[in-house]
Amino acid sequence: MNLRARRRWLARAARTAAGLALDGVGARVAGALALGAGGNRAQARPELLTASFAPAASLPANGGTGSGGNAVEPVAPPRDVLGRPVPLPAPSARIADGWPAHNALLLTLGAADRIVATVCLPSARPWMYRVAPGLRRAATSQVGAFNAEELLLRGAQLAFVPPGDPAGRRLAAAGIATVETSFRSFATMRDCLLTTAALLGDDAPARARDYLAALDATRAELDARLRPLPAAQRPSVLHLARAEPLVADGRNTIVNEWIEAAGGRNAAAALDGNLREITLEQALAWDPDIVVLAGAGALQRPAGLGLLRAVREGRLFINPDGVFPWDRYGSELALQLPWAASRFHPALFGQLDLVARTRDFYRRFFNHRLDDDAARRILAGLPPLP
Repeated sequence: MNLRARRRWLARAARTAAGLALDGVGARVAGALALGAGGNRAQARPELLTASFAPAASLPANGGTGSGGNAVEPVAPPRDVLGRPVPLPAPSARIADGWPAHNALLLTLGAADRIVATVCLPSARPWMYRVAPGLRRAATSQVGAFNAEELLLRGAQLAFVPPGDPAGRRLAAAGIATVETSFRSFATMRDCLLTTAALLGDDAPARARDYLAALDATRAELDARLRPLPAAQRPSVLHLARAEPLVADGRNTIVNEWIEAAGGRNAAAALDGNLREITLEQALAWDPDIVVLAGAGALQRPAGLGLLRAVREGRLFINPDGVFPWDRYGSELALQLPWAASRFHPALFGQLDLVARTRDFYRRFFNHRLDDDAARRILAGLPPLP
């Protein structure tokens, strides 16, 4: 970005920050940006634009709706590492996204055509590239390896990176507004989606509201049927992210949340956090009623899994995998819930038309039309046909 273009961008950002100034700190950010845009030696400091998402404290703990209906507005603008509000870029800002899961949120918010750099590779996320073929024009790199000069040449004005990404400060120092983003629960996913939508502008906030309303409706649909079930009728579920070695997800994870929301109990609840390596002996001791294996893990299925009672009795399920793995951190969590409920409680949810739901979701939130065969491949954890 040349100096004249940079000053124009800073001037726009200053006006936006002034409009968002909820307190004196916001006003000072706007003033500093205005000085930078005007060429004063008290230049705006781009390294202070590295931000994180403020928690939406007003949201219920389960990420559902409050007494006033859908809680769909961010309670505060994103803040930088010093706690100051970050100005919102123009709605046309070009984006570099350094957290794989967040790329799926950008697609949900209708911003796929603005991504000029991504860490999602076509080989790893073939459905993402089928849904958003324009991504093939974007630069690709490994997580943490964004190059500031290349992003500037591609006109990137806004970057999303996971917390602690070594590229974050380099991008900020180069003048790219850089936002740290992550989530580990339904509630923090809401925060992330809403704040991203505010940063994107245009129709993204409306799309975020539409998505969250659909997610809330799905959760309410499941809860209405599952609420009467006692704990004894809720199967224990072992979710394996990988099968060689065995890697499970424990409590305090979004995996634990969707297992419980779909009427199950996490067999690995003794573990804390994501992606914990376990032994076959541990899995046998837990003796889960159901095993869910991530789509990628299905490629490496060790013979030892056959020793588990759930596998012997035909209750090993391969998790669907689409734009992003449904079981992890993408917007397809709204599809993961009914899929999981149909596996955990076939008597209650076996009649759900998952093919139709998948097709409707992709049309509504990814602007992409699937046929029945494509939807079935996603549900089976299979890549698209050439």
